[in-house]
Amino acid sequence: MAGSVVDEVSLSGFEKDLLMELQYRFPRSHRPFHVVAERLGASVDEVVEALAKLRREKKLKRIGYYVNYRSKGLKAALIAYRSEGKIGELAAIYQRDPHATHVYLRDHPVYDVWVVTKRPTMEELVAHAKSVSEQLGIDYVILYSVRTYKLSVKYDLYKGISWAGEYSYVNPNPPSSLEYGVEPGKLNLFKSLELSANPYSRIAQSLGVSEEEAAALAWRLLEAGILGDPGAALDGHRVGFVENAMVVMEPAGVEERLCECVSSLPFATHVVQRASIPAGKWKHTCYFMVHAVNRRLMEEVISEAVERCGPKSYHVIRSIEDLKPGVVR
Repeated sequence: MAGSVVDEVSLSGFEKDLLMELQYRFPRSHRPFHVVAERLGASVDEVVEALAKLRREKKLKRIGYYVNYRSKGLKAALIAYRSEGKIGELAAIYQRDPHATHVYLRDHPVYDVWVVTKRPTMEELVAHAKSVSEQLGIDYVILYSVRTYKLSVKYDLYKGISWAGEYSYVNPNPPSSLEYGVEPGKLNLFKSLELSANPYSRIAQSLGVSEEEAAALAWRLLEAGILGDPGAALDGHRVGFVENAMVVMEPAGVEERLCECVSSLPFATHVVQRASIPAGKWKHTCYFMVHAVNRRLMEEVISEAVERCGPKSYHVIRSIEDLKPGVVR
């Protein structure tokens, strides 16, 4: 395909087409790489070899499914810290925290280190944030999710902007995976498929089913909201998406209407309505993420979101540094 915006990244045309297929059109088949190979006029060996190369280069994180942490009985929150120069100490704490999936240095004028972590209860999350705050002598605010409207981080390698995939909805109350015969501890099997001609073989062996049954089960779990957002997960920076920002908006009226409007915009990859602990400490309760290959593209789509959705006020909080790189989410 001609006209790529992502020209500065060393991805061949075949690699771009392959990653686009696996991000946005992941096959509903127990042999998805065969299906994609046929679409691209290639052999399955060529597809698997290309994916192995992309993974070695750390451009491809995984191919599989997002596991909805709620199905494991966990609670999550975004914790914003005012680091007071103690960025290294905060990074060290969360590099040791297995439940911390996002740890970013951002350019907010007050809160500069932003963390997403999980615990079995909200009370434990609050106690954790308080403990870190007291340990380092720094201020913080907890921004917990009231409702997640969308979660799907995918990168258009030709347009140079993020676009959410088809399965971006997050079930706030998914059923137990036990209803589908899967122990919660085995859900991570679906997170990262094998890069082989038979990617569901490991899951099939572990669950004692056929590969066809394993793939069908994955899609049933997807439809139930236990799993989500199937396909390829890329390292945005390594494929040229060097700009990303968290856009936080203050509602001019009903909070839900603002988030619903933002959720209708395809380039918003996360859309969450949040509330703060302590209550009222944070007024920009609708937030979304956008990713792009340059700042111009990012600013264009943010301007469109502001114009279309009309927040009372907003901030663009750019990412400066990933303090926990390489996390396979």
